Amino acid sequence: MIAEFAQIVGLVSAFVSGREASKALDMDEFLQWLSEHNHQDIKRIVEQNYTTTTSIKALLNHDLGHIKTRLEEISNQIAALSSRSDDIGDLAKEFATKVLSEQAIEILDLMDKNQTEFFLLSQEVGSDKRLILVPGPNYLCKERHFLQDDLELMLSLGLLRKDYNSNNQPMYYFTRAASNLVKTLSQTAP
Repeated sequence: MIAEFAQIVGLVSAFVSGREASKALDMDEFLQWLSEHNHQDIKRIVEQNYTTTTSIKALLNHDLGHIKTRLEEISNQIAALSSRSDDIGDLAKEFATKVLSEQAIEILDLMDKNQTEFFLLSQEVGSDKRLILVPGPNYLCKERHFLQDDLELMLSLGLLRKDYNSNNQPMYYFTRAASNLVKTLSQTAP
């Protein structure tokens, strides 16, 4: 189903990009466009699934700028996650505005292997950027100057969830999506 989702997102994006900014977009026009462009299989999926139809209608009810922005965000997320795949990684890197770094993958892999629930950033003055994994060993950042960038990307992709403890320190929680990504990457590793 992920392939169909990616294909639908791509087709909605193509449909939207070919429209005038002032013109309202509707579902019937999109379905007609799918037929004209030989996507009967996707048209059938859309027509047969109420939730898919409703979601696309809701998306098409937004202004064109909003739709393009949302679709661009989705495309960037897919490309960032795909950038680590052996099969399509190079292609994804060509289109991704951001990619997961080796450091980000190491952090996620360590959290998965140690069944870490969350980590804190070390608050020691003058210390290197150290992550305190709970449970698990501490992690010393190899690219400490990019840690904030890595954290922001992992948060935006849903690989980490951020909360705060009673001392108002950020706590970064490992997510199911991160676990699935680590498992997928380990299956494709040589």
